[in-house]
Parts: sequence; structure tokens; C-alpha cells
Amino acid sequence: MKKILSMIVLLQCMASFILAQTDAPTDLPNFSVIGNFLGSYTESKTAFDVKEIEVSYQSYLYPSVKADVFTAFHKEESGAVAIGLEEAYVTFSDLFGVLAPNYNYNLGLGAIVGKKRVGFGKLNSLHPEQWLYVDRPIATQQLVGGGEGLAAEGAQLNYLLPLPFFSQVEAGLWTVAAHHDHGEGEEEEHSGVEYENKLFNTRLWNGFKLAKNQELELGLNYLIGNVTADTADDKVDMLGLDVTYSLELNLDRYVLLKAEAYQAKYGHEGEARADQLGGFLLGNLKLNNYYQTGFRYSYLGKLGDEGSSQTQLSLMLTRQLTETSKFRLQYNVNENSENMIAGQFVFGVGPHSHVLQ
Repeated sequence: MKKILSMIVLLQCMASFILAQTDAPTDLPNFSVIGNFLGSYTESKTAFDVKEIEVSYQSYLYPSVKADVFTAFHKEESGAVAIGLEEAYVTFSDLFGVLAPNYNYNLGLGAIVGKKRVGFGKLNSLHPEQWLYVDRPIATQQLVGGGEGLAAEGAQLNYLLPLPFFSQVEAGLWTVAAHHDHGEGEEEEHSGVEYENKLFNTRLWNGFKLAKNQELELGLNYLIGNVTADTADDKVDMLGLDVTYSLELNLDRYVLLKAEAYQAKYGHEGEARADQLGGFLLGNLKLNNYYQTGFRYSYLGKLGDEGSSQTQLSLMLTRQLTETSKFRLQYNVNENSENMIAGQFVFGVGPHSHVLQ
């Protein structure tokens, strides 16, 4: 069945790509392919994987209504290739204008409906090709959806506050399946927070223009996981803070600083809840149109009195070929596990674009 489904998707992609190249007008959506190839080395393991091939379909349904669908071919631990639906959602950037088309005033109210990466912090909303590194920070993996991220089905309301600076309030109610995006009989790759059933999140996202070449973004986040659980010990409460500072040095160079901090309260099955802290700090320097370099420091504290804290230092060097294609080298120095050297190649074909962050 998986082979038949794979052939259908591939044939559809090929047909869409061929038709999109003709001059005749069509109603086809924007169609793109993103590839993520990853090789890694540790003292105990050497691996090379076609980590992911992502296929995107994007189209405006109405001037303020856009549909985005992202499917992906993932390589599993067994070596088999699985097809998954990463995201499929419709964005209403002017919800009131859609409901009342004769009313010309934009109230700043928007909505998102479908399956989407939950808006907790800035990192979780990003796809791997948008990252400035090869893997997610250890704290984000532990607390916010493992190595791939936390995605769920539901709806979110956005309200752009009438302030002299950018400020948007977001609130969403979602349903997340246990062990999502995994096959039958498989286990999660991480031993962190498990999200099931209903999930509620809210985020206040602010942006400030400090100077002509300087910007500051500040996000305040709150999440309640497993809202419908019978006992408090089965629920997850998490606070988050994200800060982004950018400084343009000239047309080709910039400095970017990012940080996210989490405070989570949760417990494993059958255990009482406890507190856990975590976060990361990222620094990235664009040297020119071809090279970027950076570092990332990650921290994950103990869950209550259990276990020990973990730290990780990562060094990155990126060779940008085009806006959508790049090589990257990364070296991870881990406190409680093996160090890792990774090489990555990411490419993009087509007018693919994700939501700006």
C-alpha cells in the first residue's frame, strides 16, 4: 500500500511540474521540492541519509486566504521510507473581510485552520531547511516535540494589536495524536514530553525597530498539553521566552542573536509532575553572500531531582550556493554523550516559501 501511495504522489508531482512549465494559464498551485541530505560521524556510528524530501503545494484561494500543504518522504530507523503529512492549513489573514466582504476596514483579526506546527517560540514553527544548524537544540528536542517538532490539528486566532509597533496575540486549540508521524509499533525517538489529546497555546509576538539597521523581537509563550487528562499529573504546563536581535552591518553582512528559554512542569507516565528548565543561545554572522558562521549553546536541566543536567556546544559553517541551496558543517560537543561531526546539503526547487518568522 505504501509503494502504491508513493507512486501516486510521485506521478502527481511530475505531472504538476511539467504542466507548471507551460505558458498556458492553469489553476495549479505553486509546487516545490526541498531536499535534506545529512551525513554524521561519532565514535560509535557513521551514517549518511536522505533525511527528508519535502513536497509543497501553495496557492491563494482568495486575496486574503492562502492554502499551504507540506508532505514529506522520511527515512525511518529501519531504512524504510515513509510518507507523512507535515502541515496542511489555510490562513485567513483578514478573517472579518472574508465573512463580511462589503466591509472595507481590516480589524487585524486572522485565523489558521488545519494541521500546523504549534506556535510556541520561534524555532518550532520552522522547517529544517529554515534552520541555521543541522539539528534542534537538546532542550527543544526534550520539551517541544523531539527532533522534528510539535505539530497538531486544530485552529488558531491571531489579532494584530493597534499599537505603534508590531504586536500580535495568538491563541490556538489543537488535537495532537500520540506518537504522531510514526509508523505502527514505533516509539518516539526522544524520552521527553509526550503530547496527547487536546493542547492549548498562546503567544504574544512583538517586534521593535531600534534603528535603521537594528531590530528586536520578543515572544512570550504559554502552553498547556494534554488538557483533557483526568489528573493534573498527566498535564503539561510550559512557559517560554524567545528573543531575536538582528544588526545589519552592510548589504552583505549581518549579525543575528537568538535565544529561547523554557520552564516546563510535567511527569512521565505514572509519576508526579516536576519542573525542568532548558533553552539555547545562538549567534550567527553572515560574512558575505557565500558564507555564514555561528555557534549555539544549549542547556537542559534536571527533571526535578532526577538525572543530571546536559549542555551542548555547536559550531556551524555554512556555504550558501543560492537562496534555497546550501552546504553546512557542524560540530557538536556534548557533555554527557558522544561528540558529533555532521555535514548537510539542502536544496530547493520551485517557488517554495514558508511563513516569514
